[in-house]
Amino acid sequence: MSFRLISTSAASAAAAAFMVGCATVPPVAPNQLMTAPAPVTFAGNVAGEATDFVFMLIPDANPATPGLALRAGDSLLLSMPSAFKRNAATSVSADTDANLVLTKGWAQGAVRLAGQYRVSFDEAAHAMRVTALVDVPASGANAPGIKVIHLRGRTFLNPMPGDYPVSVSQVSATGGATARWQGQLKVLDVAPAARLAPSNFQLPPGVNGDFQKVATGAVAPQTLGLLLWGANGAALNGVGIAARDLTRYPKYTGGLLVQDTNGDHRLDPAVDKVVGGIIGAAPQGATGQAATSPIGADGRPVLSGEVQRNAAYPAAVGGGKPNPGLLTVQFKSGSLPGLYRPTFELIGGNAYQFTIEAVMP
Repeated sequence: MSFRLISTSAASAAAAAFMVGCATVPPVAPNQLMTAPAPVTFAGNVAGEATDFVFMLIPDANPATPGLALRAGDSLLLSMPSAFKRNAATSVSADTDANLVLTKGWAQGAVRLAGQYRVSFDEAAHAMRVTALVDVPASGANAPGIKVIHLRGRTFLNPMPGDYPVSVSQVSATGGATARWQGQLKVLDVAPAARLAPSNFQLPPGVNGDFQKVATGAVAPQTLGLLLWGANGAALNGVGIAARDLTRYPKYTGGLLVQDTNGDHRLDPAVDKVVGGIIGAAPQGATGQAATSPIGADGRPVLSGEVQRNAAYPAAVGGGKPNPGLLTVQFKSGSLPGLYRPTFELIGGNAYQFTIEAVMP
């Protein structure tokens, strides 16, 4: 009797082990996928317009936070909602970043495509596919790694307004999914009255003005950059930073964004148009921190639309020429170490927060 019980138990255990071995491996639990309109266009999330979105696989833009790496043969599969139609007038280029580019998490911070990955469209899956040609490490020139997929180039057309489910899968060379993300794309009925987005066009390609480290009481070595748009997507030119006015604009503790409407290059909130402001945030007790417009050789503030796109960009894409709507900001840290996080906001539009870390010299 005892032998039979032992034999039956052993057989049951063996059968259970066999069943476990044959069971389907559970799917990878999805991560949250954050999405946003791309920082270089005004209407990339508006119904009927060309699709221009960013998909944040690693939402923390801080360069100290590692991004993703790909092994040779691995791929990222961006599965688009069926309502987003492929634009037949635009072909998909495998060897250029015209349709899609991977970035390090900041504007103009591309992970180089040439020699590292190629782009294709999987018609059956209605998905864009990025395939690594070689190992794409999250180090060296690629550091801190892949954080964002930027879909662009009039590759898709936006559908009617609404929220649409979207997903991204990281797939190994053998075909197994190693990571998944799920989120939504929000398509608007009309474009906002105003919009801003972070930009690094004033700096050499790949350089990031956000998340700089500076000594206390020092001016950050790189200017901060913003692209500004006004009504109907027109570039918002002639904007600079004026002193705060807490009586009229108590929210904007770090200064006002003022458009020089009379052309005298003197930013006067009582005469010119206040289009937004800066919400300051600093270590408790810090003093002396300031966000200001850079001063040009003529002694006057450099306003949006007067700032040149860095000459390291090709002339064909505006390198060395004034960039419409581009505003630069000179930031000085305060008296105490810690994080300084000024938030720039357009009235009737959106906002963006920069991070500057001050350390003791």
